[in-house]
Amino acid sequence: MSKVVGIDLGTTFSAIAELDDLGNPEVLSDPESGNRITRSAVYFGKDKVIVGEKARDASITSPKKVVFKVKREMENEVIYSLSSGEFKEDDGKIKGYTPSQISSLILSKLKDYTSSVKKAVITVPALFAERARSATLEAAKLSKLDIELINEPTAAVLHYSNLPGISLNGRVLIFDLGGGTFDITIASVKGKKVDVITSVGDKELGGEDFDKEILDLLNKKYKKLKGKSIDVNDRSLFDVAEKIKKLLSTKEKVSEIIEGPKGPAKIDISRKEFESSIDTYLEKIKMLMEEALERAELKASNINQTLLVGGSTRIPIVTEIIKKIMKKAPIKGVNVDEAVACGAAIYAGIQNKDKLNSAQKKAVSKVELNDVCNFYMGTLIIVRDPEKDRYVEVNDVVIPRDTKLPCSITKNYQVLVDDQKKIDCSVTQSEGEERDVEFINIIANEPLELRKGAKQGDPFKVTYSYDLNGSMHCIFEEVKSKKKQELNLKPGTSKDFKELRESLDFDIE
Repeated sequence: MSKVVGIDLGTTFSAIAELDDLGNPEVLSDPESGNRITRSAVYFGKDKVIVGEKARDASITSPKKVVFKVKREMENEVIYSLSSGEFKEDDGKIKGYTPSQISSLILSKLKDYTSSVKKAVITVPALFAERARSATLEAAKLSKLDIELINEPTAAVLHYSNLPGISLNGRVLIFDLGGGTFDITIASVKGKKVDVITSVGDKELGGEDFDKEILDLLNKKYKKLKGKSIDVNDRSLFDVAEKIKKLLSTKEKVSEIIEGPKGPAKIDISRKEFESSIDTYLEKIKMLMEEALERAELKASNINQTLLVGGSTRIPIVTEIIKKIMKKAPIKGVNVDEAVACGAAIYAGIQNKDKLNSAQKKAVSKVELNDVCNFYMGTLIIVRDPEKDRYVEVNDVVIPRDTKLPCSITKNYQVLVDDQKKIDCSVTQSEGEERDVEFINIIANEPLELRKGAKQGDPFKVTYSYDLNGSMHCIFEEVKSKKKQELNLKPGTSKDFKELRESLDFDIE
């Protein structure tokens, strides 16, 4: 029988988990290295691809052939060029690999940790936009996986709510600070029933950014001692910075010998210096915590527990910030690197009960999840502006942010003028409730030819149906003629899919 798994496809590390025979989530280890989490790094060799720590090691001698942090590029139309060693805008002329292709290689590596995997639940940041979600779905398709998506903090709270010895009741705040992204989700939990209230975050804030600040400190101190800068693009120095960051979680000061153009130098970095260097990020974290509470219309005193997710939550100043704002310490004792993958495995079990044994079915039988839409989804319309005395194009929200999923909402509009020939059927996405077209993203746009002789004021309706994957089915309908334009916002590609798949014909190590 084919298996279903949960996968945390992370910026710096990824993990895969499945339900054991009793229905408990279990993170799977790399059969070769024994590592339970896999570095999200990909090395492109002549005839093979290497994923994980060995890829990181290869970056020392072949930096241009190793891709890191591909997750941050998932929403961009870019190509990784092996000749230049960087992502570039896809103009159709660059030879290389798309973010979806690169991510598919990580997924292929992970699914080989077990056998007979055909279906999976993959986690994404709560604030991942439609394009990034579609790219993730495409990556799964390229790796021959049939998948569903779940937001990372939502997966984490599923894991916490199913742990023995931890009782979650009331409102909880999930604080998810990983290697590349930061999410806060507030949910109402009663036993194993989870209702998400709201999510906020920053898709470019995480441990990798903290590493860069340490690298900057190393550079400044080396230059002061030796009179010349170190090479801040040297991958080995990134590894040193990551090591220092981890050590500073348990030590007040760390000393390292740094090799540079003027020879080795012993450099000390204190925890206080580190905390000062990341102060801008810490302030953003504080603001997002306040924003989450405001969106949920709650005070810190209304939150029963704070749950930690992601390796960067081990940084002591992060815990101090949580204590100060929430007036209580977060729950500890959970492997914060594995919580998301474990939650994804639980959700995979819920969605595929026909593939479970009786014990597994019993374990997930009481689990219930209700998530929300994390963006404002709208359409562009033409309205009369009385102040400007002319018609203007504005954004009109169809599905408000924090609407419970799945949902289907219909809004009514009208034909603008007599004998109008067509309507532009546009789908928009924004983090705020925007009317101004300058502050929204148009994620789909197709025309609908109207019937001959259409009249001003004729009814026209728009229906958006949004599922738990973050995928939408949009119907634009002229009511009298019943002519429709249907848009399915699901994975697509600007290139021939067969061509994309064939270009990944590597042995993966």
